[in-house]
Amino acid sequence: MAETAGIRNGSGMTVYFSGTDGSEVIVDHITDFTYTVNVDMVDISTKNNDGYQASLPRQKSASLSLTAFYAVDATNGYEELVTAWLAGTKQYVKVTSVDYDSAGVATEHVDDKKYEFAAYIESVELSAGTEDNATYTVNFRSEGAITQTTITA
Repeated sequence: MAETAGIRNGSGMTVYFSGTDGSEVIVDHITDFTYTVNVDMVDISTKNNDGYQASLPRQKSASLSLTAFYAVDATNGYEELVTAWLAGTKQYVKVTSVDYDSAGVATEHVDDKKYEFAAYIESVELSAGTEDNATYTVNFRSEGAITQTTITA
């Protein structure tokens, strides 16, 4: 299988999480997510820079914000994430591309990239509008190294 070419359909991207590294599971009923990698820049400007700012990269980090439908019977959803937030449990997060079979079972797409990092949950927000689907948003912030690897069979 070759790496997915061209513009990606967002439905083929998903988020896994777990309190144990290596046992991550897909977040149930996810609708969208934003994965961001950052580097903190430190100012090293001097009078010799002719009025221009000079900077150097320092610490790297990742953050992930996801939104999903709230379902009381979800196996890997709001209740599990709130429990992890209340306990302050470190989470292991994986952002990856998947293929779904006819039964809706996801398998990581071989030769695409995946991103993994340990994180803590910064916030969990539950939204429930009148006559609307209840949703929640969870924000993760990385703790430690962020890895990018190619998915293998």
